[in-house]
Amino acid sequence: MAIPLKQTSTLKQKAERFEQLFNNSGVGIFIVDKDRLIIEANEACCKIFGFSYDQLVGQSAFVMHLSYATYVNFAEIAFNKVRLDEALNLEYPFKHKDGTTLWLRIAGDSIPSNEEVLWTITDITSRIEAQEKLKESEALLQNAEEIAHFGSWEIVMDEQRSMKWSKEMYLIYGEEPHEFTPTIERFNRYLSAVDAQRVKEVNQKALMSGMNEELDYVIYRKDRRKAFINTHRKAIYDDNGFPLRLVGTSLDVTNQKENERKIQQLNETLHLEVQLQLEKLREKDKQLQYQSRLIQMGEMLSMIAHQWRQPLAAIAATTSFLSAKLMLEEVNKEEFEEEIGRIETYVSHLSKTIDDFRSFFKAVKQQERVSLDVVVEKTLNIVKPLLVTKNITVITDFTCKQKIETYSNELAQVILNIIKNAEDALLDNAVREPTIWIRTYDDVRMLYLEIKDNAGGIDEALFEKIFEPYFSTKFNKDGTGVGLCMSKTIVEEHCKGTLSVHNEAGGAVFTIALPK
Repeated sequence: MAIPLKQTSTLKQKAERFEQLFNNSGVGIFIVDKDRLIIEANEACCKIFGFSYDQLVGQSAFVMHLSYATYVNFAEIAFNKVRLDEALNLEYPFKHKDGTTLWLRIAGDSIPSNEEVLWTITDITSRIEAQEKLKESEALLQNAEEIAHFGSWEIVMDEQRSMKWSKEMYLIYGEEPHEFTPTIERFNRYLSAVDAQRVKEVNQKALMSGMNEELDYVIYRKDRRKAFINTHRKAIYDDNGFPLRLVGTSLDVTNQKENERKIQQLNETLHLEVQLQLEKLREKDKQLQYQSRLIQMGEMLSMIAHQWRQPLAAIAATTSFLSAKLMLEEVNKEEFEEEIGRIETYVSHLSKTIDDFRSFFKAVKQQERVSLDVVVEKTLNIVKPLLVTKNITVITDFTCKQKIETYSNELAQVILNIIKNAEDALLDNAVREPTIWIRTYDDVRMLYLEIKDNAGGIDEALFEKIFEPYFSTKFNKDGTGVGLCMSKTIVEEHCKGTLSVHNEAGGAVFTIALPK
């Protein structure tokens, strides 16, 4: 359907008017696309940065920034937020073409349809100079207000204290532009009594100080909707220092306040959710630790039974021998004492075994200064006798014996778990010469403990899952999938190190790395 000629003319006039407003605005305006390429800029923007139009348009916004760090930082604190339709008004350092620093007040608006951002900038490097030229800039202020959505006002220091509002001021307060002449009395109707007094006091302060005074307050618009307003004001004096008028700006920051409130609510909700999840994780961690401890205690009981079997059999044989001798009345004192000595030796061995196992499971809440080879030897004292009965050879190579602060008992339990996993793999795969290699070494920052076997290695597809809770490769056995998960937790969360696994030369290699 054809567009009526009159409508086409109106659209053209609006486009020309916008172009004129855009190009003649005293506020710098430029538009960037989603990749932060400058696709349009007005004359004021080019002048602020010292570039010509052709030099600026088509360039990355990086040319406006002091460094790559400020370029990235601005994306985080401004560009990304504006693209999410968050309100923005901040002061930020930029770079002039000649390399000097420009301090700009910058505001942005998202153009969702084109995935673009329209930036309005004000050079505040020479605030005093800009304020001296304020009267000359008033004609351009209207354009800036419509683009940046802030209103301007002034109070004339005459007997009536008459006021003037810009078009945008009326809109901020929910009124039709220029429908009435503003007065201080009418202005106070939008405020609470407390805020009206605060405005009066800050206005008086600005008149006395000559400084730019800022104030935030709440208004109730014509439709009684609540709005948050950010204002600035400054006094204009005559040659004798007498205040002629108080000029200021007002910015509706209701959306910004609402976004801040929502963010705060989200943060509070997130905090509660994080605490809940942390509590669940702690409880899960406790359960895993408890299960892991029960499993290791079961394995320990098996090892104790194995280590006690021979001494107990020897004690039983000795007591039977002595009983027979007593019955036959063939016992002499020297022989009796010799046999009793053997029993005492066996009992001492049993007692030492109990001490070793008690020490292994002793809860140590503080770190100890110990070398990794000592922790390994402590673990081997427990498990090696059982490995020997299964013809598994253990080869150690301790090239590093430097001491570190760590939880030695927890670390020993990790080593035991890895060795037991290696034992199971060696037996399951019926390796002809089953061997476990344990070595220590270091570099500038870390100590390393490596435990390797020749059981054929682990399917690499399982590497990412092997440390997950309840994941087990012992499909035909009573694997619980708790051991390696708890081992990783102990090494990485308690000992502040890392636990990793890889295959090497026909076997799996578990590496514990601990900071020096």
